[in-house]
Amino acid sequence: MAVEERKQSRPRRAATVLGLFALAAPLALVSHPASAATALRMPTFGVRSAGLSVAQANRVARAFGLKHISRDENGGVRYAAENAYSIPTRTVGRGKDEDGHVTSATVLNRAALNRLKPISARSALQRAARALATARLAPAGGRANTSNTMVTTVDRRGRTTASAALDTTVSYSFTLAGLPYEGPGAKVRVAYNGRGAATSFAYSTRSLIRTGSVPVLDAGLARERCAKVLGASVQVGAVVPIYYAPALSEKLTYLEPSFRCSGTTADGSPAQIVTVPAAVDAVLPAMPAAPPPREKPAGVASRAFGVVDVGSEGTGPCSGLPYTALNLASFNNQFKSRGIPVEFSWTDQNAWEQDFKDPSLGGDDSNWTDHVDLAYWQGHGAPTGFSFAGCSSNDDSFLANTDARWGNGDVEWMSLFTCQILQFGGPGQRWWQRWGRAFDGLHQINSFHTVSYHSAKHGGIYANYMLRKPFLWWNKPMSVRTAWAQASIDDQPDSVVWASMGVIGAGGLVNLNDYFWGKGPVGPDVPASSVTGYWYVSGKS
Repeated sequence: MAVEERKQSRPRRAATVLGLFALAAPLALVSHPASAATALRMPTFGVRSAGLSVAQANRVARAFGLKHISRDENGGVRYAAENAYSIPTRTVGRGKDEDGHVTSATVLNRAALNRLKPISARSALQRAARALATARLAPAGGRANTSNTMVTTVDRRGRTTASAALDTTVSYSFTLAGLPYEGPGAKVRVAYNGRGAATSFAYSTRSLIRTGSVPVLDAGLARERCAKVLGASVQVGAVVPIYYAPALSEKLTYLEPSFRCSGTTADGSPAQIVTVPAAVDAVLPAMPAAPPPREKPAGVASRAFGVVDVGSEGTGPCSGLPYTALNLASFNNQFKSRGIPVEFSWTDQNAWEQDFKDPSLGGDDSNWTDHVDLAYWQGHGAPTGFSFAGCSSNDDSFLANTDARWGNGDVEWMSLFTCQILQFGGPGQRWWQRWGRAFDGLHQINSFHTVSYHSAKHGGIYANYMLRKPFLWWNKPMSVRTAWAQASIDDQPDSVVWASMGVIGAGGLVNLNDYFWGKGPVGPDVPASSVTGYWYVSGKS
């Protein structure tokens, strides 16, 4: 990320509210009257350029030894090898599921898994630094750190039966004017396999020019602005000044400071952090209007069994999340454009807890989320469930892990874009203890170990990776789990850790590498009575 300094008049326009989660410690703000003479001022930046040129992208490809690198129309560069994040398995049989779909039974190839040996953190750092220097694209001011994508399996008692690192990842974090600078438009990341070859790469930055400064709200007024966006159902916590880097598809001409607003929902869940503009004279856009009330369920007879379909739900402005409707629409549109039915898409007060709860526990998921093949959710969450607080209470305002029995209807994949659902540890219980009982034919839960950024685009990115068509010898569809990982890498900062889990069935059966129907092999259902253990995969975005 290059930054120069130049005097330039600041254009005036309505600011955009940007939603996100965060992990950074709060920085102190000074309380004082927000007058022109006394207000605290923070630097502003003009955008000189965004993304990489074709020549720069080609240099990156050569320096990292990448083939089929993708440069989008905005200059963002991405690469994911076909085997990125794949886990070795063996096919042991074929069959059909309850809808007549052909299934392919696989078991974990433990011998191959045990042979995986990642390169060291030091070697990965050296390789990344050397390749970026060769490409003349070393990120100025970026701080490199390393992590591993990990796979863990346990038996029914939670005893570890396998643990391996799939790669070694180098990612860069940034500051701007001494503050965190984060988001999908501030991303440099590369992952290496055990042979030292790059299996995943992302480069998405802007070149910035310091243009001046802008008066920003004091601590008290910043909290008021956060409260206005987060709404009555969220108690404001820390307020942190940052610079947010949206995706390069947002054609910014200048960048101003923001406040990162954290909080807690009425039921105690950590709220998704929302970022608001920090400038004194910024204008918040109007929140989307609430959708009309939903009709009573018509019953399963109104929707066909035996078809491939999806559904989506999420809480929006009623829970302080302004972009949920846009995110669900991005998800829905990817499926609709390919002729795959979206059976329901409920938002705000129409998103109900009972749609995810098993009928044996008083819910109605057999009409909704357990009646489609893949369900996508966005909202506030915690290790033990997700929240409808401020929006609805049908049957109540929190879907607890103990309320879920998924897969005894039709759902194969539960995609939960929310906080900490798959936190590895958690309050008193580990991941498998909290969510293992939810699996009764369900293949995967895809979610996050950490908090994650509220987003208007994640759902569409995720769906496209699952559904895309090959172009020549690349651009192949990704497995459901890999699509979740790659969408999170594209959309989230490196502080966010995505995670996926599933069960192990009789004979070691696993659904680790499922594709969406029609895009690749899918494993058979594993009923709760046949579960012998659990698997878990996680990595940094």
